[in-house]
Amino acid sequence: MKHIVLTDDDSAIRKIIQIVLEKGGYKVTACKDGQELLRTLTLKSGEVDLLLLDIKMPGLSGLELLEIIHRKYPRIPTVMLTAFNDLDTGMKAIRLGAKDYLTKPVGREVLLGCVKRVLTELEEEREEIAKQVESLAHQKDLEDQLHTALSALDNTARSTLLAFSETIEQKDAYTKGHCHRVSAISLALGKALGYSNEKLVILEGGALLHDIGKIGISEQILNKSSALTKEEYAIIKMHPVFGERIVAHIDLFQPYRPIIRSHHERMDGKGYPDGLKGDQIPIDAAIVTLADAFDAMTSDRAYRSALPAEIAVEEIKLFSGTQFHPHLVELFMDKELYLL
Repeated sequence: MKHIVLTDDDSAIRKIIQIVLEKGGYKVTACKDGQELLRTLTLKSGEVDLLLLDIKMPGLSGLELLEIIHRKYPRIPTVMLTAFNDLDTGMKAIRLGAKDYLTKPVGREVLLGCVKRVLTELEEEREEIAKQVESLAHQKDLEDQLHTALSALDNTARSTLLAFSETIEQKDAYTKGHCHRVSAISLALGKALGYSNEKLVILEGGALLHDIGKIGISEQILNKSSALTKEEYAIIKMHPVFGERIVAHIDLFQPYRPIIRSHHERMDGKGYPDGLKGDQIPIDAAIVTLADAFDAMTSDRAYRSALPAEIAVEEIKLFSGTQFHPHLVELFMDKELYLL
């Protein structure tokens, strides 16, 4: 039975919604305000499948709670409840991470339909992640490393990141050390930009995990020595999306998600998966894009030998402003980071 936590400061509305949901076959916990909701999540977050959250409440507002929940409990979907004349706030909630919003008073069919749809979408998303993990079942050694990495989440963040990056590189014989080299170049660029230690830690983690999505792609495609088919290339282009899905439910890795998803975007908007352009691309992702491309060009691959560093440098300069952020290219050249 799915467990829904409802929070609304109006006791009458709380009771009505609780009755409708319970008759619909759901377990319901009702909270009168944000503090009670946070206490409930502290004790039972692992048992909660969905949150119904009123936007306007005394004390912590629904939007303030939504930001806390999205940060601390990203796996739990949230549907907001708002007054009919306050739809703009409902749309703001969507932008902050809510799955949907309902206007009060909400009808029985609309309420149950929304809850069912959100829970179904969540289940489909989890099934998709599960399929990616299942595809690794035949690779016993890789499974053991991944299990070890997941078990290490209670240890230091760095040891976990290193374990995950090692797992990535086990998939592709031609990228041994790639994640670490990309991380080294990225950190050098971050330092050249004057990054704080906190920002450098995030940059390093994102660089180490940028290719985590490749664990969901078969080695036959990753290590193919001939040209990829259109279908195979489309699968390869999904690895940033696969990567973000893999880390989405790991609290420790939330700061790395923009880097993982956007490290193949281009300044001219011709990258993937979202076709972001210029300043739409997170600067951390743009840093990893440059570092990733340089190391890829100067490393042996299944389909070609490594390029000399001088040629790779000319390629980086040639695509400044189209593929790469021009200021980052300038720093890369001025600081001679191609010599790392």
